[in-house]
Amino acid sequence: MNWLTNYIKPKLESLVKKKNIPKNLWIKCQCEKQIMIYYKDFEKTLGVCNECGTHMRLPSDTRIKFLLDDGKYEKIKVPPSKIDPLSFKDKKKYKDRLKQAKKKTKEDDAVILAEGKIESIEVLLVVFDFNFMGGSMGINVGNSIVKASEISVKKNIPLIIIPSSGGARMQEGILSLMQMPRTIAAIQKIKENRIPYIVVLSDPTTGGVCASFAMLGDILIAEKGATIGFAGRRVIEQTIKESIPDNFQTADYLLEHGMIDMVVHRKDLKNKIYKILKFIENKN
Repeated sequence: MNWLTNYIKPKLESLVKKKNIPKNLWIKCQCEKQIMIYYKDFEKTLGVCNECGTHMRLPSDTRIKFLLDDGKYEKIKVPPSKIDPLSFKDKKKYKDRLKQAKKKTKEDDAVILAEGKIESIEVLLVVFDFNFMGGSMGINVGNSIVKASEISVKKNIPLIIIPSSGGARMQEGILSLMQMPRTIAAIQKIKENRIPYIVVLSDPTTGGVCASFAMLGDILIAEKGATIGFAGRRVIEQTIKESIPDNFQTADYLLEHGMIDMVVHRKDLKNKIYKILKFIENKN
């Protein structure tokens, strides 16, 4: 019987063995219906659901690759600051939460700095990843935006920031809140040097991120369906003692009320940014 188990069985197994099967064959849409999307369709549509049109949250590296020419970019490292300045602990230690987030995203923090080209125009991107602790802004995120500002000014290249964040990182307390004025000061240097600064508001852009650098773009673009705002719906309704519209704090609502410049479908985003940059370049 050895020839059956040692020779025939392995041969048969090799014929039917599944190879290179992705871990997540199906991806659940963020909409209320939670539609299941086949992973290849997810990649083809750049993370936009074909049935409901929801623009799902993307990992930062995926977003960078579809925006930049040939998906090529130079990743810029920012030296990390102290990991846990307050020795914070809630249900878990902050250090443990960071380890989990790093393992999940394979990134050092919630943002990536990437230098590349959009239709041959050199740009610098700062892209948030919501999968890293809700894209929250701590000291390292502040350091990254300051670093991006310095590079943008030094090389005289446009800065594009794509936030996807729940706001300041509570585990760093007031140190995270200090990143709000710090990032505003960094963006001011870009404006003083008359360098284009574009913000692409993706879902969600809220809290301290929305209340600082995210709303200071020369051009404010929002992805379709993105949630954009400072405080949450429940907090606002309890404060003003009134109900607010169902579409409140959505990209379309903000466009209608003059808070942003345009709402763009993800598939058109690269071309739209290129046209804006080309227009500014020609005007200058």
